[in-house]
Amino acid sequence: MRKTKLTQGIVLIASLTFSANALAESRATTAVVSPNLTELRDQFEDAERRVKRANEAEYLQLQKKFSGYPLWPYLEVEFLQNHLSLDNEAYVLNFMQTYYGSPMERQLRDAWLNFLARRNDAQRFTRDFVNRGNTQQVCRYLGYRLRLDPSEQELEQEIWPQVQARWVQANSQPRICDSVFTQWTRAGERTQDVVWQRFNAALDEGVWNIARFARSLLSDEQEAGATQLANQLIGLRQRPQRVSDWAQLPHQNPRVRHHLYRALQQLSWRDIDALVRVWPRMRDEIEFTTAQKQVIDSQIGVVLAVRNEPSARAWFESVDTTALGPAGQQWYLATLLRDRDFHTLLEFSEHMTEGSQPAYWRARALTELERHVEAEAEWTELAKLRHFYGFMAAAHLDQAPNLSRERAAATPEATQALLSRAEVQRAHEFFQLGRHFDARREWNLVRSRVSEDERVAAAILSYEWGWLDQSIREFAALGLNQDLERRFPMGFREVLEREAESNQIDPSWALAIIRRESAFQVDAVSPVGARGLMQIMPDTATYLQQSTHVGRQMRRAPDMNNPEENIQYGTRYLSELLRRNGGNWLLATASYNAGFHRVREWVPSESVPVDIWIETIPYQETRDYVKAVLTYQQIYLSLLARDDNLLQHMHSMRMDPEGGLCEYANIQVESATRLAPITTC
Repeated sequence: MRKTKLTQGIVLIASLTFSANALAESRATTAVVSPNLTELRDQFEDAERRVKRANEAEYLQLQKKFSGYPLWPYLEVEFLQNHLSLDNEAYVLNFMQTYYGSPMERQLRDAWLNFLARRNDAQRFTRDFVNRGNTQQVCRYLGYRLRLDPSEQELEQEIWPQVQARWVQANSQPRICDSVFTQWTRAGERTQDVVWQRFNAALDEGVWNIARFARSLLSDEQEAGATQLANQLIGLRQRPQRVSDWAQLPHQNPRVRHHLYRALQQLSWRDIDALVRVWPRMRDEIEFTTAQKQVIDSQIGVVLAVRNEPSARAWFESVDTTALGPAGQQWYLATLLRDRDFHTLLEFSEHMTEGSQPAYWRARALTELERHVEAEAEWTELAKLRHFYGFMAAAHLDQAPNLSRERAAATPEATQALLSRAEVQRAHEFFQLGRHFDARREWNLVRSRVSEDERVAAAILSYEWGWLDQSIREFAALGLNQDLERRFPMGFREVLEREAESNQIDPSWALAIIRRESAFQVDAVSPVGARGLMQIMPDTATYLQQSTHVGRQMRRAPDMNNPEENIQYGTRYLSELLRRNGGNWLLATASYNAGFHRVREWVPSESVPVDIWIETIPYQETRDYVKAVLTYQQIYLSLLARDDNLLQHMHSMRMDPEGGLCEYANIQVESATRLAPITTC
């Protein structure tokens, strides 16, 4: 085969600089006199653009300059991707072996496999394929395996099970899978049972077109009435209200029972009244399992409790308390709190499983029942812990919260070993370049490869770099909870304190919000589109921009990935929510998560103790959010060297029907937050 000049050039580079037989050694020993690290960092992104269109001579110049720089392999990959050929096969394979598991290897392997697919090279493709979840590549691999005349054992034990796993998916599969599915079907592997599996998966995911496709493959000859039954089940799952016609279905069929059960679960949130009407008879006449019956009973109780219906309690009490799931436990607790039935609550607390929540409400119940000696013991034990319930227990005892701390330390050997890792150096460079996504990909590689001692060193190192979101996650994963300064950093402190002062809110509150919202990840994006440190929604940013003098001066959209701008808008929004909630920072905190109008619906119709109000917030996300922010705010008050006990009087506070806070103690409390005016009830 005649080589082009370009191909000859690449082969020359490979032979002179990266011999396939000594690739790893040459990378380790090449001595390069290069500019300092800062200069290379400044020039890297320009080099990244240039290498994509570089010829051989330009590539050699870049290599001479950057081969000692940690991110050089990324330049290699960019060049290789644009110059793939079989002449460079050894170079490609050695690169993938050297950097296996890294983002560069994955990038190059994808390009290499696509190159081989264009050549229709089954041998090389199957040799170099690594299954990383790319459906198109998986199907291409399976197709090539079938072409290479596999043994009967390979078909039965390896290939057909993989094909079936792809076919029974609820969603459509790429066209490239069709030929594989055809061979699998011709081999008799697409049985009636397998078709039902895909049909069921599609119904459970609500993918109606795939459910109808699977229905078309059912055989009435193999199973009388299969098509008609499939039609009935599609109608049932599309409109769960049709569960009222359950007697028209062969409900002793296990497939039908499955879909009746799932339809009942759907119906609980769509039409609870219809479910309450139909369920008692179904419960008696259909052979649901005991566990399924308890799930539906509990689910009815949850929905009724969220609606504050008195009948919820009877449904909870029809279920064995040991069988109540997390939602059932939470809303049975809420029901007992609303009823102020502390006798039953005390008994129920023995069966609750959610962390320290049972201990708190057990102590609370004992206090209400005037069993003070027992209550004191519970409060004292709980106050030793550092979380919302522990802080609340300390407040009840009029004690300072437990904020004992111990600074974690890494051994010099572990730190040195970590710093010598190429993936650590690459992560650091990307972080310095502000490319946080690329930095995280490399850091994930670090996390998967290092020893426990090196992980401690990694947690400390990322904190020292100012990479706060990574350090927070590492300290949490390692259970180093005593290192409060690093677990609760005060990043961007200068701008945060300035903006908090400007917007007349407490900086500890803003810090707690950031810690909960993004853990200081500047480029965080939520599933619904909230962005940046304080997770500002685009519509909120636009509203704030239009409603403030400073915002109106800007001639561009707010940049929520810019930490300073994000903090400006986030603190302004907190101030706005505080004003709209009459200075009640508990309602403002809940509003930041759930929205102002929704939270106003949760203001009680009569005075309610604050801890009960928090525990009965209808949304679990918001309920957990408020508890976390209060906990974090207390920690930040301590780190800011302020002696305020945020929760000191909360055990005696009440939320009134106007959305205000009052306290039974005949004193005027100076709010630790400077936010919540607290009056005497």
